[in-house]
This record gives sequence, structure tokens and C-alpha cells, in this order.
Amino acid sequence: MATVLAPRGVEPRTALPPGAVDSRTADGGRARGGGRGWPFLCAFGLYQAIALATWWHLLAHGFGSALPAGSADPAQEVWFLAWIPHALGAGVNPFLSHAVFAPAGVNLLDNTSMELLGLLLAPVTVTAGPVAALDVAVVVAPALSALGAFTLCRRYVTWSPAAFLGGLCYGFGPFLTGDLRYGHLDLTWLVLPPLLLCCLDTLLVRTTRRPLLVGAVLGILVVAQFFVSTEMLAITALTAAVVAVVLSVGWPRAVLPRLAAAWRGLALATAIAVAALAYPFWLAVAGPRHIVGPVWRHIGAIATSLAATVEAHGELAGVAFISGSNGSYLGVALLVVLALGAVVLWRSPVLRVALVTALVAYVASLGYALHVGDRALDVALPAAVLARVPLLDSIVPERFAAMVDLFCGLALAVVVDHFRRWERPHAHRVTVAPAGAGVTGVTGVSGVTGVSGVSGASARDRSESGEAPGRPPTPLLVVLAVAVGAVALVPFAGLPRWPYAVTAVPRAPSLVQPAPGRHGGRGRSAGAVPDVATYPVTSAWVADEMVWQARDGFSFSLADGYAIVPGPGLRAVESPRTDALWLVFDAASVHRLHLPLTATTRRAVRADLRTLGVDEVVVLPGAVGSRAVQSALSEVLGPAARGPGGVAHWHIETGPGAH
Repeated sequence: MATVLAPRGVEPRTALPPGAVDSRTADGGRARGGGRGWPFLCAFGLYQAIALATWWHLLAHGFGSALPAGSADPAQEVWFLAWIPHALGAGVNPFLSHAVFAPAGVNLLDNTSMELLGLLLAPVTVTAGPVAALDVAVVVAPALSALGAFTLCRRYVTWSPAAFLGGLCYGFGPFLTGDLRYGHLDLTWLVLPPLLLCCLDTLLVRTTRRPLLVGAVLGILVVAQFFVSTEMLAITALTAAVVAVVLSVGWPRAVLPRLAAAWRGLALATAIAVAALAYPFWLAVAGPRHIVGPVWRHIGAIATSLAATVEAHGELAGVAFISGSNGSYLGVALLVVLALGAVVLWRSPVLRVALVTALVAYVASLGYALHVGDRALDVALPAAVLARVPLLDSIVPERFAAMVDLFCGLALAVVVDHFRRWERPHAHRVTVAPAGAGVTGVTGVSGVTGVSGVSGASARDRSESGEAPGRPPTPLLVVLAVAVGAVALVPFAGLPRWPYAVTAVPRAPSLVQPAPGRHGGRGRSAGAVPDVATYPVTSAWVADEMVWQARDGFSFSLADGYAIVPGPGLRAVESPRTDALWLVFDAASVHRLHLPLTATTRRAVRADLRTLGVDEVVVLPGAVGSRAVQSALSEVLGPAARGPGGVAHWHIETGPGAH
């Protein structure tokens, strides 16, 4: 005989984890075969309405006319989205580009290049431009991410509004809304991590009869997440491992039988991922222009502090720099709700797994050392192990906060769902199904459920006969349950400054002037796109030139750019360059350029131009130091040609007759 834990109102049909809810019967309607898609459509519609409200300023400017404000990251994202359709149309490697940092180029797989999003949004890019594609992406990102969490929560709760609150905690939680401000699509298109966990749940917990189909879906989702964010793929994999350990410790006798049943699906998922990602993985770790070591040397300090958990704006300086707000905030209200839920509903295995996983992810988000306020204590934390593991040493610890939001959302959904039904899980008589009755259950697990304290038949009898004595009326329970969820999540609304600030896309000047008889730069064939060096330089603060290049269809290359490229020892560095020309640019930008230039400096600038094969140097008017740079370049290259709007151009001859 096989001992099976049956959910409320359902006869035992398939094995479930202790306390889980059969997804076929959540909300009741799905068990009757009707209305399968309506909860998802309604949830997505509500999520999208919230997302549109947060981007009101973007809508007011019109798609394709404005970008998220605050840094150069949105301009870089525009470039990434434009590159994929351009590379596929031109028949060049989509993972390598010589359009920036020319002629050496950049390995895009060592950057947040989001190839999948570039492919999905290619129709928008081609028809309306890459800026419009980014605008669409940032508006859709939180709604899709919330829908992914809604899908995961709905597997374990019987009430769609409870799952909706769980999705809200994730898709509009502190982590995602903070990074969305800067248009970080790799960190805000988080729809896939919950779906990956759903597949693992189906394989390892629910023991599906179609492991190969689920395994194929799992493998495809892994590949898809790789081409959105390798960092979030690694964080999701580590979190899934934590869940596996928690289940193994809590229910050791249930794990091995499920692994034995799921091994074919896991093997197929692994085969698909290895086959699809072998070349991209090699290119990222050993291909041309790859980097070695962590992306940032101070990466372990980009972490959560204890104060940031309850202080809305208590983030550390490093987090404020890369995310723009406190992505690790949980708030006192949510912590109190989850703590009370843990006390009352601790017998719910789903709640236990969610809270323990959230706690482990939170500890990981604390970084390599404990921070209290702005001060780092000499207390090493488990995340310090990541610094010793190649590839994982590039994970920003604070980004584990995304998993904290996901599992806190799942825990909140479970608490609200139980509150709505006014039930407390407790030991009860389990349903025993005779052997051979189609149950592939786990033996030896009994007496625990997170859903109901009665068997299926008695639950149905109670629901048909009315409310239990002393129980509040159902409408009041619904109101109270929603109020509990609202109290927990309302503090999140005060984190970002909504609606998000945007900036109008600057009008592109003419960076390339016609030059009769000019050939391509050094090493380029006739008809190749010209290589342009611009002042002001592209940097982490301003990358307008990359937007102009993307909108112009990559008709010219940039000698610099904003991306991660290998520096000395193949260590990661960002723009700008450190050649003599860029040293002149840097000095002018801080009013430290001394004129006239020395003969040595003039020779070094000419040598750099020859080495890089620069065809044209452009100085835009109005920027700090523009006049000084124009004077310096006139000393080196002679008088400038003037373009529309006062743009100064110098055409460079790098051919046989050049000096």
C-alpha cells in the first residue's frame, strides 16, 4: 500500500510533496476543465496596468523618443538590442562585435548582451527602432516577471488572489523595481527563473508521467535564460540546489525515489543545455576578447546590509551605484506577516521550504562580509566561497535578493491563502490508496499536510454544508486576507520614485562627413564602415554615441564604447580607453589639459590614430573641455572641418601617404 497526502477535496490520483496542492484543482475551476487561462490573463492584465503607471513619463514622451534616466546603461541596452538583428542580417557573429572598441572589438557574452531579448524584440527594432524596443521591454518586464511568480505560486495555493500577491512581491518587489529604473533588462526580465523552478517541481516533486517532455522544456528554459542573463541563471541554479538540500533534510526518504523517477528528464535537459551552449560557453570563457576573473574587483562588497532590510533607503554605496535603490528591502510589515505565518502555519511544508530558502538567499545577499550600516565587520559569510569559484566569482551577492523576493512572495501567498480559509495545518489521518490504484506515491511520509486537516470526502461534505461553527463569514475572510497582503506589500511602493524618470533621446549629429577619395581605415577594405573617435567619450555616464550608432544601422564603428573588455592580464575593464588620444580627452574633461601640447604628446596621438585605424575624430560642441580638445587636435591634425551645429571633424588618412 502507498501512503499519499491528498489535497482538500481531491481523491488521490498522483503523488504530491507533503502539503502541496494539486495544480489541477487550484481554484476549483481547473478540475472541471474550464477557465484554465483566465486567471493568468487577468493577473497579467493587472500587472501590466501597474507597469504602465510606473512608466507614465515614458508613455508621455512616446515610444522611441525617451530612455530611462540616471546612467548610460539604457543606451548600452539599446545598442545590445539593435546588434542582434543587425548581426543576423549582415551574417556576422552575433556574439562578437567590432562596432565598438574598434578594431579589437568586444566579446558580447562577457557583457549583459541579452541575445534572446534582441531576437524577441527584433520586429520592434526593425520597424520602430531600437529605442522603441527598449521602451517596450522595460514596460513589459515587471508584468512578465510577476506572471512567472504567479505561475509558481499557483501550484501551491488554492486562491488566485493569493498567488497574485506572491507575483506582485516578485515582479514589483524591491529588487526588480530598483534595477528597472536603469533599464537593466538582464536583471528585470525575470520571468524564466520561476518557470525553471516549476519544471524542477514537476520533475522532482510531482513525479510526472512525462519526464522527457518536462526535461526538454527545462533544457530549453536553461538555454533561454543563458541568453538573457548568465548571472541570474547561476543564481537560480544555486537557489534550486538550496531547495533540493532543504527537501533532502526535511524529507530524506522522499528524495531518492523521486530522483530515480526523474533522471531521464534531467538527463535530457542536461543534454539540450550542453549541446546548445557548448560554443557560447567556450566563447565566453576562452574565446576572442574574453575576460578572466570577476567583472568588478570589489564585487563582494556590493551586498546587503542588515539595516537595508528594514530601512527603505539604507542600501550600501555599491548597491546604490549599480541598482539605483535598495533592492534588498523587505520592510517590517512583510517580516511580521511572514513571522506570524511561520508560527501559526509551520506545519505547512511549502511555507517551511519557502521561508528557509528565502533565508539562505538573504544570507547570500549579505555578501562576503557582514555589514552593519555602512561599516563592514570582520565577520566572513558563506557567500565568500563564491570568490574562490571561477565564473561564480562574478556574481554580485546583492542580486540574490531576487530569490529572496520570489520565495517571500511564495510564502506570503501561502499565508494569505490559509488566512482566507481560516485553517491551521495539523496532524491528521492520511488517505491510504491501495497498491495499483495509479498512485506513484512516496511511502513512509504521513501525518503532515499544509492544506487541510481532513480527508477529501469530509472536506467536500463540510464545504457543501456551509461554514464551520465559529468561523467568520467568507466575504469577511476575503477582505481580511487581502488586507494582510496589502499591509505586507504597500511599503514597497515607497522605494522607487514612481513614475520613473526618463530623458529624451538627444538628436544625433552628423558624426561622419563625406570625404571624397577616403578609403577605409588601416586593415579595412574599400567600402568598410569608417572608424570614429568622439569627444565627449562614451562612458558609464553618457553613451549617446552608441544610441546614435544603433539607430543609424551601424554605419560607422566607434573607437571606444561602454562595455566590459579585457585589460592587462585579461582582467575586466570598462571604457574609456587609456591611449594617448583618450588621455588628452580625459584631461580636457576635468580642465587639466595644458596647451600647447608637447611634441611627444603630438607624436603619441598620431601613433594611436594610426594603430587604431581611426578614420575620423569628432568633437561635439557644448561639452566640458570641447574647446580645449579642438585646439589640441588642431595642433596635431590641422584645422577642423565644420559640420552642422558646430560639430568639428578631422578626416584621418592612414594609408600609404599618411604621416
